[in-house]
Amino acid sequence: MSGFTGEAGAALVFLIGYLFIFLWMLFAYLTHRIKWRSRYTLLFFHVTIRVASQACGIAFGVLGFKNTDVFLAYLILGAEGYFSLVLCTFRFIISWHQHNLASGESWLEPRDRGGNKTRKFLLFVVLGPLAFLFYRDNPMVFLHCVLILANTAIIVGGSYLAGNNSSRSAAETNQRLRVSKITRTAGQGVFLACNALLLGIILATMRNNRREGDARRKPGTVHPTLVLLLLAWFPLIVRGTFAILQASVYSLSYYNPENYTATGFTPEFTVIEYVLGVLTEWLACVLLNLTYLTSRNDPKKVDIREKHETPVSREPPETG
Repeated sequence: MSGFTGEAGAALVFLIGYLFIFLWMLFAYLTHRIKWRSRYTLLFFHVTIRVASQACGIAFGVLGFKNTDVFLAYLILGAEGYFSLVLCTFRFIISWHQHNLASGESWLEPRDRGGNKTRKFLLFVVLGPLAFLFYRDNPMVFLHCVLILANTAIIVGGSYLAGNNSSRSAAETNQRLRVSKITRTAGQGVFLACNALLLGIILATMRNNRREGDARRKPGTVHPTLVLLLLAWFPLIVRGTFAILQASVYSLSYYNPENYTATGFTPEFTVIEYVLGVLTEWLACVLLNLTYLTSRNDPKKVDIREKHETPVSREPPETG
């Protein structure tokens, strides 16, 4: 065994940090403070992925290159964690729209008045990204498809290069490096563009909220949940910028031999990886969880199917 390295220590610190969030969310589910069918479920999924990712980070820090499958799992789970966190933030802004706008709807994701969610799910399963052809009036369907394709490009690019071995020629190795760089940079570029789009959506929502108000009846102010979402955007954009730099700049790449010692990451690369790649996600995750405190008194989500048949009752609060 390689011993307990600095990388394993960093992974352990964030494993503990994510375990605290995991236990808090599990407690909130079991005590019905939050619902399973709510925006928090995707965030809980992110936390679960990150717990597994940090466990793999500890294993790689201890075992080193004796088990490269652990390292590959760490890379893939890390990419999935970022992917799920970007989706989470969009889900949180949509949920705010549905609970606080007078229409009870989000223009990002108009709700299905027929309530046929099974059909939408089956279309995604069968058609994948092509499902957006059936929901062209739903921006989130298109965004989901774009993010899924970008996520696939990142995973394929990373796995393609990870399959490299010493039996290949230098020319073939360089070709694999180029292909991996192109696919991973393209995928991360899409993620970064979605983060930029997210900022525009948050700022537009804050402006409208200040002008039109909400159930708090405090005109001229911004709902604290929107403030938290804006704060969460900053670590997300740092994470996204680092991801695209890591995909395109060889000195920051996982596949640069100079970033490794005989037992794992160099101390410098460990600091860069965990500060810019992991800490940023953890901070965004904490801020998203804090919206539980600021949204407890939000009105209930309007039943869109009954909206035009009965008077809308904006009763307090639901945390979904």
